Amino acid sequence: MPQETKPKSSPEGHLPGLQQAFRHYELHGDGKISVLLLGDCLRAMGANPPESLVQRHVRKLQAASIERLSFELVLGIYFGLGENSGIVDPGQARGKAEEYICSLRLLDEQGTGFLPAERLRRLLTECGEPLSEEEMAGLLKDRVNDQGLVNYVDLMHAILS
Repeated sequence: MPQETKPKSSPEGHLPGLQQAFRHYELHGDGKISVLLLGDCLRAMGANPPESLVQRHVRKLQAASIERLSFELVLGIYFGLGENSGIVDPGQARGKAEEYICSLRLLDEQGTGFLPAERLRRLLTECGEPLSEEEMAGLLKDRVNDQGLVNYVDLMHAILS
């Protein structure tokens, strides 16, 4: 179970934004959030952990009879995500976007910068940590051209910005 301690490295300028994101999920005025809102709160704080990791934390917390989480506990989980955090700073975002774009270029046989929306849909809903159909529809909304193609460079930059 995550420990209720402050992380060793907590950038001072970053904390107010994290606290503000946390407060959006604090609904009872007790300075705590429901354990069931952990994933949403972490994502609002700028992390993007896989849902399986969030659920693992939730199960451990519930097994310890912890149903409400303090900011310090959530912050500890946030900084403890490490490689699984999905926390992206602007420099990291550009690098990640380029990685994904290079991968998608392998599927772009004509080198046009576009891929069929259905192919992207299949990739993103069936591979890795799959998106739901609803998430996919939101992602592709207003991005599919008249030929059913998506500019994957713009899409990756939009997702990671």
